[in-house]
Amino acid sequence: MFQVLAGILAAAGVAGSQPVPEAPPDAAAELARACTTLTAPGNRRANVCKTWTAMGGGVYRGTWSTSSHASGTRLQFYADGYVFNAAWSGEYSGVQRFLLRLCNTSTGRCSAWW
Repeated sequence: MFQVLAGILAAAGVAGSQPVPEAPPDAAAELARACTTLTAPGNRRANVCKTWTAMGGGVYRGTWSTSSHASGTRLQFYADGYVFNAAWSGEYSGVQRFLLRLCNTSTGRCSAWW
């Protein structure tokens, strides 16, 4: 649609208008990013961000990172049915579902998945 509109504007002589090339049909989706503060029981917090890019076929790749975290906490991630203890930053690929949570190491209780 944008390519058609740009072509119409160019034909009408509107300055600066040029046709926009279409993206290849197999191109990966744009990188997305979200951040939040996870709170584990005991009011222990971590500021976390994650990114994701669609690779096609319902799978994603991305990264996660923390800008700060309370002592006595552990980060975990969920990937396609499996739970792992995580480093404070890392990357993943070929995953359909990726979630993070923060756990209090003294109680073993964790925040909700995000």
